[in-house]
Amino acid sequence: MPRDLLLVRHGHSEGNFAMEVDKRVKQEGGENRYRTPEYAERDPSDWRLTERGRGQADAAGEWIRGWMQAEGVESFDRHYCSPYARTRETAARLAIPDAGWQLDPLLRERDWGNWSGLDKDEQAEQFPYSTAQKQRNKFLWRPECGESTPDVDLRVRAVLATLAREMPGQRVVCVTHEDTMWAFRFRLEKLTIQQWLDQDDEGHHAIVNCGILHYTRVDGDGVEHPKFARVRLVDPTKPETSDRWWPIVRPRFTADELLAQLDHLPPLWSD
Repeated sequence: MPRDLLLVRHGHSEGNFAMEVDKRVKQEGGENRYRTPEYAERDPSDWRLTERGRGQADAAGEWIRGWMQAEGVESFDRHYCSPYARTRETAARLAIPDAGWQLDPLLRERDWGNWSGLDKDEQAEQFPYSTAQKQRNKFLWRPECGESTPDVDLRVRAVLATLAREMPGQRVVCVTHEDTMWAFRFRLEKLTIQQWLDQDDEGHHAIVNCGILHYTRVDGDGVEHPKFARVRLVDPTKPETSDRWWPIVRPRFTADELLAQLDHLPPLWSD
């Protein structure tokens, strides 16, 4: 693995803005003037950053450049970016010195298929059976004509295979999307499905717009390990988050522990 891997979520986008306004307007019983025909016709991959998003990207770039200066890092060894408009705009505004960005479709947003652009009420109305499936286990659930989280995980595994093969011990930055970053978390931290569900449901470690996941092989004592040893999730607008590292503990289970995990699932029938 690289010595350091920084994953950056894109800034606040036109899609984020439209969904936020739509939710607020529905609560107030009004009409959303931002869901225009022009908005509906624009592919989600072409959403630009809002003014707020541009400011977030500038702040993320300032944080990254400050980290580079503090660590004596003149440049990253590789720069990856999702090909979507909002990630390209974010990457450009980071203003990382000597950056040469490679556009990799493996880092694209999760494909929401027929659910794309719909709010929760519209999703439940148009896809009631699929909505029930999502409520049962949204990790395994796949939207119609879209991707499940395990589908995104397959893409992430391909990216990590390239990094392991070509970038050992080096520094890499990727600008990508929230669900893709969650797939990186699942794979790199070896989360169980239940751990993924628990952290997502409870809002732990929420990945805000332009949030930065920083994985490093160097532990708190300065010892470099073969695998990533710790991770932090930085909100560039909140400096205190820079010091919140947590160690990566890849779980292993005994036979008794595996059985204990099933205690909440009583058998449906007795023999």
